[in-house]
Amino acid sequence: MARCPECNTILPIPPDVALYDRLYCEECGALLEVVSLNPLELEYVFDYEDLEEELEWEEEEEEEEWEEEDLFNEDLEEEEEEEEEW
Repeated sequence: MARCPECNTILPIPPDVALYDRLYCEECGALLEVVSLNPLELEYVFDYEDLEEELEWEEEEEEEEWEEEDLFNEDLEEEEEEEEEW
């Protein structure tokens, strides 16, 4: 018997489980790897593809923020120019 390190759900472990086998937690969807057999220990498998997607999403979000700031700054500059003309 082992528990998912992500959600603490009891997981069914196959009797022929081997070191570095990967198991799936149906409760939370975590992919787990057997890192020790005695005692049985599971660790979350880090998915680099998910990280890359998250970083790309964050970069896009930052770019949008920069664009919004640029538009805001342009509006301020236009207002300042109008005030100078008065």
